[in-house]
Amino acid sequence: MNITAMRILMGASLLAVASLAQANATHDSFIDVANSVSFDGWNQLNRNRVDANGNAAPLTAAQLAAGTVANVTGSDDATLKLVSGNYSPASAGLYGSGYLTFTDNTVANDITSIVFQGIINDFYNIPGFGSGVPFSISLNYNDGNQAIAGTLVSFVDTNAVADYYQYTWDLSGISSPITSYTLNFNIGFSQSLAFQVDQVAAVPEPSTYAMLMLGLGAVGFAARRRKQA
Repeated sequence: MNITAMRILMGASLLAVASLAQANATHDSFIDVANSVSFDGWNQLNRNRVDANGNAAPLTAAQLAAGTVANVTGSDDATLKLVSGNYSPASAGLYGSGYLTFTDNTVANDITSIVFQGIINDFYNIPGFGSGVPFSISLNYNDGNQAIAGTLVSFVDTNAVADYYQYTWDLSGISSPITSYTLNFNIGFSQSLAFQVDQVAAVPEPSTYAMLMLGLGAVGFAARRRKQA
């Protein structure tokens, strides 16, 4: 590869780094996750859902039971599935209780963490509702049964209007390549409006690429000097 081609490649890499964070379109409350290399978003989790053209495209209980792929533009191919319970699409979101899974069999190379965001109105602590048990969410990978508990990073209480939750899993200590993962979501009486799962990979800082560009420039300068000599 000649020096000019290498410079073009490094310039493209810099642009790629600058655009790694996914522009969020899943829900207004969700953040753009730094160093996200792939995401899946589910919104309008209700029977009044419409498609990009405004046509009726309701989410049904049958679709949820069979497994429904992410519906946000730019999403990968993860599947949201109701495994058990009566969690089903209502007028505003998923309503009831149940056991859901988020399964992704397309995993980016060298991911270091998974980030989950959800708008979940959990009614467990409201007198007269639910079982009195909060929801739980865990992760297993490569079809294993690891059940790694998520770390709660952020919670915004809106009094059961649009409560925001963010969980993360640090996968940097796992030595074997991760080829698939599943998030296991067990929840009592509640309402969910939107979910998003991001795969995060450690990438060199832009300053590292700048140093590489400077190095390539020095190599090119030295090559020209030798050619002129």
